[in-house]
Amino acid sequence: MCFLEHFCVAQNTWNTRDSVARGVSIYVSTGVSHYINTLQLDPSRVGLKQNFSCSSFKFMWEPEHRLSLGVETGYYKVYEVQLVEGKDINTASLNVIPILFCVQMRVFKRFFATIGTGISIHHSQVNYLNNHAESQTLAFSNLQFSAGYIHPITKQFGIGLQAHFLSENKTEDMIGSLQAVIRYQFKRHFKRIRE
Repeated sequence: MCFLEHFCVAQNTWNTRDSVARGVSIYVSTGVSHYINTLQLDPSRVGLKQNFSCSSFKFMWEPEHRLSLGVETGYYKVYEVQLVEGKDINTASLNVIPILFCVQMRVFKRFFATIGTGISIHHSQVNYLNNHAESQTLAFSNLQFSAGYIHPITKQFGIGLQAHFLSENKTEDMIGSLQAVIRYQFKRHFKRIRE
């Protein structure tokens, strides 16, 4: 009976038009970040700032499955170091712009987890004895992980919260952040003919 039912179901959908839903979503996030200290510093001489504001932007293709694919970028200030010598305040800071390929999974209906890897642009600034220097480098094989919750407000809009972890391979720096998320979802329906 199961064998015959399989053919009946197949013939019911034969020569018909199916409406296949595909979704594209944009996630915009902002929050606070914390630098997980890996620097070898003397706290009696050097001041270290570890907490900053951060932002991220994610573009995801979301088919009618649990897995989604996309890209993510953002802006994170990793740390700022201050060294006081007499009347001079010397500083060094590092900012990061990641560009990551992401795989996202809906663990439950409104909970999601994301893992990503890719490159990062490192922007360093140093001010020493009134001399200013800047440099930019690329870092590869970086890793990010995030988990969050999205509550739908309308069919397109949703708001939520996510915990975010970013590991920078080249400098061995790690950043944790907590971000508020706004999601906007575009949904389109493509017609498919079975022949």
